[in-house]
Amino acid sequence: MEAIARVYASQEANPLETFQVYMVLAIAALNLSRQCKLHLPVEGYHASAMKHLDYICNHGSVASLQCLLLLMVYALYNPSCNVNIWNLNYQCLASVIDLGLQRDVRASSSPHITMFEQEMRTRIFWVAYTFDRTVCTMMGRPIGIRDEACDLRFPLSISDSDLSYSKLGSQTCNETPSHMSYSVHLFGLAKLNSEIKYIMHSVNRDAPAYALPAVRDISTWQQDMIQSLDVWLSEIPVQVPGVHSDLLLLCKVRYHEMMILLLRPSPGIPNPPDDILNSCFQHGLVLLQVFGDLYANGDLLYSRLVVHSVFLGTLVMLYCIWRLPWTAAKIPVGDLISRFNTAQNILSSIGEHWSEATRSRDCIKELSTVTIQRLLGTHSTIADTAQPNQPGPEYQPSEGQAQRYQVDRGHGEGVPRAHANSDADPWSLGETQTAFDISTTDYSNLFDDFLQGDFPGWSGMSDIDGLMWEVFNTSTH
Repeated sequence: MEAIARVYASQEANPLETFQVYMVLAIAALNLSRQCKLHLPVEGYHASAMKHLDYICNHGSVASLQCLLLLMVYALYNPSCNVNIWNLNYQCLASVIDLGLQRDVRASSSPHITMFEQEMRTRIFWVAYTFDRTVCTMMGRPIGIRDEACDLRFPLSISDSDLSYSKLGSQTCNETPSHMSYSVHLFGLAKLNSEIKYIMHSVNRDAPAYALPAVRDISTWQQDMIQSLDVWLSEIPVQVPGVHSDLLLLCKVRYHEMMILLLRPSPGIPNPPDDILNSCFQHGLVLLQVFGDLYANGDLLYSRLVVHSVFLGTLVMLYCIWRLPWTAAKIPVGDLISRFNTAQNILSSIGEHWSEATRSRDCIKELSTVTIQRLLGTHSTIADTAQPNQPGPEYQPSEGQAQRYQVDRGHGEGVPRAHANSDADPWSLGETQTAFDISTTDYSNLFDDFLQGDFPGWSGMSDIDGLMWEVFNTSTH
């Protein structure tokens, strides 16, 4: 707010402050325009900020790095802005190293660096670090700056109102919960993300010992990482004064995303055991459930990250169903269809702003339609005498789940569509705890075959990673 006042009052604009003011306005207007269905001058704010981009890129200061990080936020939420997030990510990392933000300045005993500056340097480092891990994971590319090159000191959990020269002192060592508590917690998850990327997703499995942590048994390491993620989940701040409760849901989203990254097939474990795949399936279910709740409440902010998470979460669910057909018997069929509909609805909404989301939706529609038809029609029957199967430990059905579905022939043959009060030839599922009688041999490797089938606009990939790579690498804009 002080920067806005200075921009209004100054006869000669400060490029750094002007860029930050206009970019913050652009980000806020972008999300408000989508949530409130209002026309706000998003492009105008963005264009006004970009006039100063050349100065920003050549300034080489902490303030200029903050400007680049704001541009990264805007690009993630507005893919149509033609900003190459991969190149921008590495430009941010280059600035981090050039400014020495990866080092803990407390060790230098320099009297010229105040505690305020220490905390700001640490905060900015972790934002750039987290963006790097997130973008690299999303695009399936190598990590930009390795952990061993950094002093990984977390910032203090100090609110912005207390982060000032006059208020910072020795008393801040006693951290109290604030809005920063969620940020610090998410920084810790980014560090776990690094380890998962190093161990599970390194393409060259013959890397020298000094390049990777010593892991003698990757399955044991995986179980240890599962426990670490569960501990992280249990330590999410629950009640923080003045903080919206949606941050808690977003932390849970990130937890399930990391579990899927850890449990799904990867170069480290190409063929996970059945219990691991079943657990991955359960996390995919809950991930889509949380996204569905945010979407229904109007609290889901559209971004590249949401597209990636929804798409990957649905793909791993479908993969697990085809690889382990008995996983479908773990949940009510109505809830399974509801999850696929949730994914398609979210991707359709985001597709209004980004065409790649529409391509992802079409892929999900193709796969889920064949999967549901397979479960309910050609190669499976509803078991009349089967005992109800209870959901897995991670799965919790949402209240008011639709229990009556019919085929919406106006949106493609065989696509299940929910009708809350439709009596026109409905297909009744009966009890919600309906089980499937499925023959494993009927499924063979049809998921792999279907991935390589006729997808309009797709080259055909042999695995989940291939599909994800094609979506997020055909265009980096």
